Amino acid sequence: MPKHATIVAVNKHLHPVRLATYSKRCGNDPFQALELYKWNLQLSAAFQQVLAITEVALRNAIDDQLRTWNATQPHHTDVGLTHSRDWLLDPARPLNSMTRDSRRTAGKHALEADGGRGVGHPRKGAAVTHDDILAQITFGVWTKLLPTHDTGDANYRARQVLWRQALRHGFPHNTTDPDGFILAARAGRLHGLRNRVSHMEPLLNVNIVARHNDALRLLGAISPEVRDWCSGLSRVVELRRQCPTKL
Repeated sequence: MPKHATIVAVNKHLHPVRLATYSKRCGNDPFQALELYKWNLQLSAAFQQVLAITEVALRNAIDDQLRTWNATQPHHTDVGLTHSRDWLLDPARPLNSMTRDSRRTAGKHALEADGGRGVGHPRKGAAVTHDDILAQITFGVWTKLLPTHDTGDANYRARQVLWRQALRHGFPHNTTDPDGFILAARAGRLHGLRNRVSHMEPLLNVNIVARHNDALRLLGAISPEVRDWCSGLSRVVELRRQCPTKL
């Protein structure tokens, strides 16, 4: 058990406002609150691992299909030509308008990443490539390319077109959701969870098993092998059982 001085110091430097949620859940017992906070950190770390695998697999599944699709689209300025596979550098319609701001931001971050490379780095000063930008695209961008039920969404029709013509092929094991709505909803929930985990927010009111299942089912639609590998690594369900208080 931590010493009283340790508990006081941690409460002070992590701030009572941050720990208030945990204190309230534990009947204002400072020791139990600290144990619950520690558990939340461990759960966040475990979810971070699962989410990292899921995000990369989702990113690559979508990117692979958009590369293929983009190269078949007639160029909107050069008559008789098609766009390149590098859709982040030479996007066809409607990707051009759908991803304009995201591509600009990711390109800026890719340039900043090059600025942080040492002079001896083999790619120091190299031109920014499609893969450089891809690495900077955030989880939320992928969720906004997947189909949506929301007919009021500005890109509603474009998202349906991309799903039918390209993105559905990135999820070959998605056999029960032909419109992609369930898959997209899972990705959206995982994006929200990722933001909570990244900011070390409380997971006390999160349906831990359901979100873990979202990740595994999304991975399963891409590759059952990757799903099983991720499931074998994950400590999320185990840590849920170790919660020091009732969820």
